[in-house]
Amino acid sequence: MACKFNSVLKGTNQCKENPAGVSNYCMIVPLDSDHVASISVNDEKNQYIIEAAGATTEVPKPALKGYRIDFKNQTGQVTSEDNGPGMGNTVTGTGRVEIGIDELAMMSRTLSNLDGNFLCFFPTGVKKAPTTDGTPVTEWLVVGNPTGDITWSRASDTGTERTSDHGTTFTVTCNFQVYDTVKYYGEIEQEDAA
Repeated sequence: MACKFNSVLKGTNQCKENPAGVSNYCMIVPLDSDHVASISVNDEKNQYIIEAAGATTEVPKPALKGYRIDFKNQTGQVTSEDNGPGMGNTVTGTGRVEIGIDELAMMSRTLSNLDGNFLCFFPTGVKKAPTTDGTPVTEWLVVGNPTGDITWSRASDTGTERTSDHGTTFTVTCNFQVYDTVKYYGEIEQEDAA
């Protein structure tokens, strides 16, 4: 149900730390049948319900698989802006890659050519236990929507001096998400891990 009122109370934080920022990496998950079996918006919570591809009788709920982008500490950020009444939110994620800019150039070409058919997950650094058996899982902020409406852009800078900040700043932007903050709880394995 999209129009359901609820109270927003300070006590819901359960007296835990709530630091700013995100971790120093993100995960790119393609929205294809090899990676995602199904995705939908949860109308009860500001979350996506995502079923990973590859379920078997031995592994009925496999982890999502994606590609990792490590970025410089304290350069990652997820922001959102209201698009107006009934028009959802624009959500943007950024990070600055200082080491691995050649690999990012290759990834950037691929993501630019995908025409938005992926999701970008930024871990918050929080582990929660929303599973029925109480197993802690990673909390992620998600940029992207079930229809693959996301854009990838980047800007590179060599810096002017040897000690200058340099590298490639990437930006992922989704112009329509139903929540200003969309979360996912679960693990995402690195697809090309050794």
